[in-house]
Amino acid sequence: MIDQLARIILFSTLCAASLNASAQTVRFAVFGDIQEETAVGHQKDLALAERINEAEPEFTVFIGDIQGGGPCTDQQREEAVAVFERIEGPLVFTPGDNAWTDCLLRGKGDWDPLERLAKLRDDLVPVGKSLGQKPMPLTQQDGDYREYRENARWVKGNVVFVTLHMPGGNNGVYPDRYAFDEYERRNNANLAWLQRAYQEVEDIDAQGLVVFFHGNPGWDDIYWRATAYRDFKSLLAYEGAELGVPILAVHGDTHEFTIDKPLMFTDGRTRADHLTRLEVFGSPERGYVVVTADPRNPELFSFTAVEVKGHE
Repeated sequence: MIDQLARIILFSTLCAASLNASAQTVRFAVFGDIQEETAVGHQKDLALAERINEAEPEFTVFIGDIQGGGPCTDQQREEAVAVFERIEGPLVFTPGDNAWTDCLLRGKGDWDPLERLAKLRDDLVPVGKSLGQKPMPLTQQDGDYREYRENARWVKGNVVFVTLHMPGGNNGVYPDRYAFDEYERRNNANLAWLQRAYQEVEDIDAQGLVVFFHGNPGWDDIYWRATAYRDFKSLLAYEGAELGVPILAVHGDTHEFTIDKPLMFTDGRTRADHLTRLEVFGSPERGYVVVTADPRNPELFSFTAVEVKGHE
Protein backbone atom coordinates (compact mmCIF):
# COMPACT_ATOMS: atom_id res chain seq x y z
CA MET A 1 0.00 0.00 0.00
CA ILE A 2 2.83 2.41 0.89
CA ASP A 3 4.67 1.57 -2.35
CA GLN A 4 1.49 2.16 -4.34
CA LEU A 5 0.91 5.50 -2.57
CA ALA A 6 4.54 6.50 -3.24
CA ARG A 7 4.09 5.70 -6.93
CA ILE A 8 0.91 7.81 -7.05
CA ILE A 9 2.69 10.74 -5.37
CA LEU A 10 5.68 10.41 -7.72
CA PHE A 11 3.41 10.24 -10.78
CA SER A 12 1.46 13.30 -9.59
CA THR A 13 4.69 15.21 -8.99
CA LEU A 14 6.02 14.37 -12.45
CA CYS A 15 2.73 15.39 -14.06
CA ALA A 16 2.75 18.69 -12.18
CA ALA A 17 6.36 19.32 -13.23
CA SER A 18 5.46 18.55 -16.83
CA LEU A 19 2.48 20.90 -16.73
CA ASN A 20 4.58 23.66 -15.18
CA ALA A 21 7.24 23.24 -17.88
CA SER A 22 4.68 23.37 -20.68
CA ALA A 23 3.00 26.39 -19.06
CA GLN A 24 6.20 28.43 -18.78
CA THR A 25 5.81 32.04 -19.89
CA VAL A 26 8.64 33.61 -21.91
CA ARG A 27 9.32 37.35 -22.22
CA PHE A 28 11.76 38.62 -24.81
CA ALA A 29 12.58 41.97 -26.42
CA VAL A 30 13.12 42.89 -30.06
CA PHE A 31 14.48 46.04 -31.68
CA GLY A 32 16.26 47.06 -34.88
CA ASP A 33 17.03 49.63 -37.58
CA ILE A 34 19.26 51.94 -35.51
CA GLN A 35 20.41 54.22 -38.32
CA GLU A 36 21.16 57.72 -36.99
CA GLU A 37 24.83 57.96 -37.99
CA THR A 38 25.88 60.73 -35.59
CA ALA A 39 27.54 60.93 -32.18
CA VAL A 40 24.21 62.01 -30.70
CA GLY A 41 22.51 59.08 -32.40
CA HIS A 42 25.01 56.65 -30.89
CA GLN A 43 24.30 58.00 -27.41
CA LYS A 44 20.59 57.52 -28.00
CA ASP A 45 21.23 53.91 -29.04
CA LEU A 46 23.22 53.30 -25.85
CA ALA A 47 20.34 54.77 -23.84
CA LEU A 48 17.92 52.49 -25.70
CA ALA A 49 19.96 49.48 -24.61
CA GLU A 50 19.67 50.61 -20.99
CA ARG A 51 15.91 50.93 -21.34
CA ILE A 52 15.72 47.38 -22.68
CA ASN A 53 17.69 46.22 -19.62
CA GLU A 54 15.07 47.82 -17.37
CA ALA A 55 12.44 45.53 -18.93
CA GLU A 56 14.48 42.47 -17.88
CA PRO A 57 13.66 40.25 -20.88
CA GLU A 58 14.93 36.68 -20.89
CA PHE A 59 16.73 37.48 -24.13
CA THR A 60 16.79 40.21 -26.79
CA VAL A 61 16.94 39.96 -30.58
CA PHE A 62 18.30 42.75 -32.77
CA ILE A 63 16.44 42.51 -36.05
CA GLY A 64 18.97 44.11 -38.42
CA ASP A 65 20.44 47.34 -39.86
CA ILE A 66 23.12 48.90 -37.69
CA GLN A 67 23.53 51.91 -40.02
CA GLY A 68 21.61 54.03 -42.49
CA GLY A 69 22.35 55.10 -46.04
CA GLY A 70 25.83 56.47 -45.44
CA PRO A 71 29.16 54.82 -46.32
CA CYS A 72 29.82 51.30 -45.04
CA THR A 73 32.45 52.00 -42.39
CA ASP A 74 34.03 50.01 -39.61
CA GLN A 75 32.94 52.73 -37.19
CA GLN A 76 29.25 51.90 -37.58
CA ARG A 77 29.89 48.24 -36.80
CA GLU A 78 32.10 49.11 -33.81
CA GLU A 79 29.44 51.42 -32.42
CA ALA A 80 26.86 48.64 -32.79
CA VAL A 81 29.15 46.33 -30.82
CA ALA A 82 29.26 48.93 -28.03
CA VAL A 83 25.44 49.11 -27.99
CA PHE A 84 25.03 45.34 -27.87
CA GLU A 85 27.63 45.05 -25.09
CA ARG A 86 25.29 47.16 -22.93
CA ILE A 87 22.59 44.47 -23.06
CA GLU A 88 22.69 42.62 -19.75
CA GLY A 89 21.06 39.40 -20.91
CA PRO A 90 21.61 37.38 -24.10
CA LEU A 91 21.46 39.31 -27.40
CA VAL A 92 20.97 37.59 -30.77
CA PHE A 93 21.99 39.53 -33.90
CA THR A 94 20.30 39.24 -37.32
CA PRO A 95 21.92 41.07 -40.29
CA GLY A 96 20.18 43.71 -42.37
CA ASP A 97 21.05 45.02 -45.82
CA ASN A 98 22.59 48.43 -45.14
CA ALA A 99 25.83 47.12 -43.65
CA TRP A 100 26.71 44.61 -46.35
CA THR A 101 24.46 43.89 -49.39
CA ASP A 102 24.15 47.62 -50.16
CA CYS A 103 27.85 48.41 -49.74
CA LEU A 104 28.57 48.33 -53.49
CA LEU A 105 25.93 50.95 -54.23
CA ARG A 106 26.71 54.59 -55.04
CA GLY A 107 27.52 56.59 -51.93
CA LYS A 108 28.18 53.51 -49.79
CA GLY A 109 31.96 53.40 -50.37
CA ASP A 110 32.42 50.80 -53.14
CA TRP A 111 33.12 47.99 -50.68
CA ASP A 112 33.08 44.27 -51.42
CA PRO A 113 29.79 43.23 -49.77
CA LEU A 114 31.11 39.77 -48.84
CA GLU A 115 34.09 41.36 -47.08
CA ARG A 116 31.64 43.51 -45.10
CA LEU A 117 29.58 40.42 -44.26
CA ALA A 118 32.69 38.61 -43.01
CA LYS A 119 33.38 41.54 -40.65
CA LEU A 120 29.81 41.40 -39.34
CA ARG A 121 30.20 37.72 -38.59
CA ASP A 122 33.56 38.22 -36.91
CA ASP A 123 32.25 40.91 -34.55
CA LEU A 124 28.56 40.10 -34.09
CA VAL A 125 28.06 36.36 -34.62
CA PRO A 126 30.12 34.34 -32.14
CA VAL A 127 30.34 30.61 -32.65
CA GLY A 128 27.77 28.60 -30.70
CA LYS A 129 26.42 31.42 -28.55
CA SER A 130 24.74 34.80 -28.49
CA LEU A 131 26.10 38.24 -27.73
CA GLY A 132 25.21 40.14 -24.54
CA GLN A 133 26.70 40.21 -21.07
CA LYS A 134 25.18 36.81 -20.30
CA PRO A 135 25.34 34.85 -23.58
CA MET A 136 23.10 31.85 -24.13
CA PRO A 137 23.97 28.80 -26.24
CA LEU A 138 22.59 28.69 -29.78
CA THR A 139 22.25 25.94 -32.34
CA GLN A 140 23.68 27.43 -35.53
CA GLN A 141 23.26 26.30 -39.11
CA ASP A 142 25.69 23.53 -40.00
CA GLY A 143 26.27 20.98 -42.75
CA ASP A 144 26.28 22.23 -46.34
CA TYR A 145 25.36 25.77 -45.24
CA ARG A 146 27.55 26.13 -42.17
CA GLU A 147 28.92 29.51 -43.30
CA TYR A 148 25.53 30.97 -42.35
CA ARG A 149 26.08 30.68 -38.63
CA GLU A 150 23.93 33.82 -38.16
CA ASN A 151 21.04 31.41 -38.78
CA ALA A 152 20.41 30.26 -35.23
CA ARG A 153 17.82 28.31 -33.26
CA TRP A 154 16.94 27.88 -29.59
CA VAL A 155 14.02 26.79 -27.40
CA LYS A 156 12.50 28.61 -24.42
CA GLY A 157 9.26 27.80 -22.64
CA ASN A 158 8.31 25.16 -25.22
CA VAL A 159 8.50 27.74 -28.03
CA VAL A 160 11.01 27.36 -30.88
CA PHE A 161 12.90 30.50 -31.96
CA VAL A 162 14.79 30.77 -35.25
CA THR A 163 16.72 33.50 -37.09
CA LEU A 164 17.05 33.72 -40.86
CA HIS A 165 19.55 35.84 -42.80
CA MET A 166 17.00 37.57 -45.01
CA PRO A 167 17.75 41.30 -45.38
CA GLY A 168 15.77 44.12 -46.93
CA GLY A 169 16.27 45.38 -50.46
CA ASN A 170 14.43 42.44 -52.03
CA ASN A 171 16.46 39.98 -49.97
CA GLY A 172 19.69 41.61 -51.15
CA VAL A 173 18.90 41.28 -54.87
CA TYR A 174 18.49 44.15 -57.33
CA PRO A 175 17.90 43.83 -61.10
CA ASP A 176 21.39 45.05 -61.97
CA ARG A 177 23.19 43.42 -59.10
CA TYR A 178 26.15 41.04 -58.92
CA ALA A 179 24.36 39.34 -56.05
CA PHE A 180 22.04 36.76 -57.58
CA ASP A 181 24.36 33.76 -57.07
CA GLU A 182 24.91 34.79 -53.45
CA TYR A 183 21.17 35.19 -52.95
CA GLU A 184 20.38 31.75 -54.37
CA ARG A 185 22.70 29.99 -51.94
CA ARG A 186 21.57 32.05 -48.95
CA ASN A 187 17.91 31.56 -49.89
CA ASN A 188 18.40 27.79 -50.03
CA ALA A 189 20.12 27.93 -46.64
CA ASN A 190 17.24 29.94 -45.16
CA LEU A 191 14.60 27.56 -46.49
CA ALA A 192 16.48 24.53 -45.17
CA TRP A 193 16.91 26.21 -41.77
CA LEU A 194 13.24 27.13 -41.48
CA GLN A 195 12.31 23.54 -42.31
CA ARG A 196 14.66 22.40 -39.54
CA ALA A 197 12.79 24.68 -37.15
CA TYR A 198 9.49 23.18 -38.30
CA GLN A 199 10.90 19.74 -37.57
CA GLU A 200 11.92 20.79 -34.07
CA VAL A 201 8.43 22.12 -33.41
CA GLU A 202 7.09 18.68 -34.27
CA ASP A 203 9.82 16.76 -32.41
CA ILE A 204 9.28 18.52 -29.08
CA ASP A 205 5.54 19.18 -29.55
CA ALA A 206 6.22 22.91 -29.21
CA GLN A 207 3.39 25.35 -28.60
CA GLY A 208 4.61 27.99 -31.05
CA LEU A 209 7.32 29.24 -33.38
CA VAL A 210 8.98 32.67 -33.68
CA VAL A 211 10.87 33.53 -36.88
CA PHE A 212 13.23 36.56 -36.86
CA PHE A 213 14.53 38.18 -40.05
CA HIS A 214 15.21 41.71 -41.26
CA GLY A 215 13.57 42.33 -44.64
CA ASN A 216 9.92 43.20 -45.12
CA PRO A 217 8.89 40.41 -47.56
CA GLY A 218 6.08 42.41 -49.19
CA TRP A 219 3.07 41.28 -47.19
CA ASP A 220 0.82 43.60 -49.21
CA ASP A 221 1.64 41.72 -52.43
CA ILE A 222 -1.31 39.37 -51.95
CA TYR A 223 -0.90 37.68 -55.33
CA TRP A 224 2.78 36.79 -54.73
CA ARG A 225 4.33 38.37 -57.78
CA ALA A 226 7.92 37.23 -58.37
CA THR A 227 10.18 38.56 -55.62
CA ALA A 228 13.17 37.16 -53.78
CA TYR A 229 10.90 36.50 -50.76
CA ARG A 230 8.41 34.31 -52.61
CA ASP A 231 9.88 30.93 -51.52
CA PHE A 232 9.96 32.06 -47.90
CA LYS A 233 6.36 33.27 -47.95
CA SER A 234 5.25 29.99 -49.48
CA LEU A 235 6.97 28.00 -46.74
CA LEU A 236 5.39 30.21 -44.07
CA ALA A 237 1.94 29.96 -45.61
CA TYR A 238 1.56 26.33 -46.56
CA GLU A 239 3.91 24.15 -44.49
CA GLY A 240 3.57 26.68 -41.68
CA ALA A 241 -0.18 26.13 -41.56
CA GLU A 242 0.34 22.37 -41.38
CA LEU A 243 2.30 22.74 -38.12
CA GLY A 244 -0.90 23.63 -36.30
CA VAL A 245 0.73 26.13 -33.92
CA PRO A 246 0.83 29.95 -33.87
CA ILE A 247 3.76 31.43 -35.81
CA LEU A 248 5.10 34.91 -35.09
CA ALA A 249 7.17 36.56 -37.85
CA VAL A 250 9.32 39.44 -36.56
CA HIS A 251 11.10 41.84 -38.92
CA GLY A 252 12.24 45.42 -39.44
CA ASP A 253 13.36 47.15 -42.65
CA THR A 254 10.46 49.51 -43.39
CA HIS A 255 10.47 51.29 -40.02
CA GLU A 256 6.77 51.17 -39.19
CA PHE A 257 5.72 49.54 -35.94
CA THR A 258 2.97 47.10 -36.90
CA ILE A 259 1.18 44.05 -35.49
CA ASP A 260 -1.22 42.28 -37.83
CA LYS A 261 -2.03 39.13 -39.80
CA PRO A 262 -0.98 40.18 -43.32
CA LEU A 263 -0.12 36.89 -45.03
CA MET A 264 -2.53 35.73 -47.73
CA PHE A 265 -2.44 32.45 -49.60
CA THR A 266 -1.75 32.66 -53.32
CA ASP A 267 -5.44 32.95 -54.18
CA GLY A 268 -5.25 36.50 -52.79
CA ARG A 269 -8.44 35.95 -50.77
CA THR A 270 -7.67 33.49 -47.97
CA ARG A 271 -5.82 34.80 -44.94
CA ALA A 272 -3.13 32.71 -43.21
CA ASP A 273 -4.57 33.00 -39.70
CA HIS A 274 -1.80 30.92 -38.16
CA LEU A 275 0.72 33.75 -38.70
CA THR A 276 1.08 37.06 -36.87
CA ARG A 277 3.53 39.72 -38.07
CA LEU A 278 5.41 42.11 -35.79
CA GLU A 279 7.42 44.89 -37.40
CA VAL A 280 9.65 46.73 -34.93
CA PHE A 281 10.35 50.45 -34.58
CA GLY A 282 12.96 51.95 -36.92
CA SER A 283 14.96 55.16 -37.25
CA PRO A 284 14.22 58.01 -36.66
CA GLU A 285 11.92 56.46 -34.05
CA ARG A 286 13.56 54.48 -31.28
CA GLY A 287 11.90 51.81 -29.26
CA TYR A 288 11.58 48.15 -28.49
CA VAL A 289 8.82 45.61 -28.16
CA VAL A 290 8.49 43.10 -25.35
CA VAL A 291 6.79 39.94 -26.55
CA THR A 292 5.22 37.54 -24.06
CA ALA A 293 4.59 33.94 -25.06
CA ASP A 294 2.06 32.62 -22.54
CA PRO A 295 0.52 29.18 -23.17
CA ARG A 296 -2.58 30.26 -21.23
CA ASN A 297 -3.19 32.94 -23.89
CA PRO A 298 -5.32 31.51 -26.76
CA GLU A 299 -3.25 33.63 -29.20
CA LEU A 300 -0.02 32.61 -27.37
CA PHE A 301 1.69 35.95 -28.09
CA SER A 302 1.03 39.39 -26.60
CA PHE A 303 2.98 42.63 -27.07
CA THR A 304 4.11 45.70 -25.14
CA ALA A 305 5.60 48.44 -27.33
CA VAL A 306 7.88 51.04 -25.73
CA GLU A 307 8.84 54.09 -27.78
CA VAL A 308 11.88 55.91 -26.37
CA LYS A 309 12.01 59.67 -26.93
CA GLY A 310 15.22 61.69 -27.08
CA HIS A 311 17.81 60.74 -24.44
CA GLU A 312 15.34 58.99 -22.12
